[in-house]
Amino acid sequence: MEFGFSDGVTVLVGPNGAGKTTVIEALTFACLGVSPRTRSEGEMLRHGAEALWVGLEIEGPAGVETRSIGYAPRRGRRLQRDGVAVRGLGDWRRRGAVLVFLPDELRSVKGPPAARRRSLDRLLEAAEPGYADDLTGYQRAVAQRNALLRRVRAGQASPDGLAPWEAQMVALGASVARARRAAARALEPLFRTWMDRLGGGPDATLRVESSPSELAQAPDAEIGEALAAAWDARRDRDHAAAQTTAGPHRDDVWIGRGDHDLRRLGSQGEQRLAALALLLGHRDHLSDRGPTPIMLLDDVLSELDPSRRDALLEAVGDGGQTIVTTADPAAAASAAERGAHVVEVGQDGA
Repeated sequence: MEFGFSDGVTVLVGPNGAGKTTVIEALTFACLGVSPRTRSEGEMLRHGAEALWVGLEIEGPAGVETRSIGYAPRRGRRLQRDGVAVRGLGDWRRRGAVLVFLPDELRSVKGPPAARRRSLDRLLEAAEPGYADDLTGYQRAVAQRNALLRRVRAGQASPDGLAPWEAQMVALGASVARARRAAARALEPLFRTWMDRLGGGPDATLRVESSPSELAQAPDAEIGEALAAAWDARRDRDHAAAQTTAGPHRDDVWIGRGDHDLRRLGSQGEQRLAALALLLGHRDHLSDRGPTPIMLLDDVLSELDPSRRDALLEAVGDGGQTIVTTADPAAAASAAERGAHVVEVGQDGA
């Protein structure tokens, strides 16, 4: 199957099972090297297929780039950029090139803290050089501290060995916490604007809920000292639990309207609007720092009432490139009236 996408909004319309979501998955895979719906590359293979391959030609500020990614069980992944093999996924990945909304993206609002935290981390990884390394380093240090805590509790190691890992956690955890704070401050007005424009009201709020909670009172310059003090105060608790019970690895993100917590009290419709408003806020945040990401919106139009559907189409039609899928011909017709390019997808492809 081969597709070419023009600027602006393209709507893929067709019955369920026609392959619309597969196009969204392929575009994401060709930019980021991961699927938006599964962590297992094997689950992406067509039934009976021995391998998969996706090629993409993408135009950016530096010109046209040709990219490809292949995968076969037991042989692993093969990456190329402009015809040259690339060994590491980190060097090949185009962070921030695409922003994806699948029905499961509601987890970024109503899911567990890890889902909301991961949504903010993805934005930071795309927007801030070095953030991904700091986050990975912090997570590795926490894992090493936890492993040692288990050995200390079992009487197999001395707690004196915790100090080197805690020093890394302080330095890297402070960097992660500061970056998340700054990103949430920058994202909140964008989120508020888009919630209002999509019909969700003008009082949307977003902030990081720091772990431990006392970290919220620490100025940016003192976050490292506050983390060190918090871990020292919780040392006995951590020894008993054999894990690090507080820190940026347990941060959460509060998403609401006024004092109304959307993750716990919001309706499904409010949560969907919030997830879309967050995605549009991410687009604007990244656009201020580089190329505008491609928006990939799967099966979203039919879940919105006509006024909010029109508001979304207007929002994604004001710049950049957007690919939308729908099984609803009426939604596709509404998009066409607004200038979208509509492609019909049948069971055998477009």
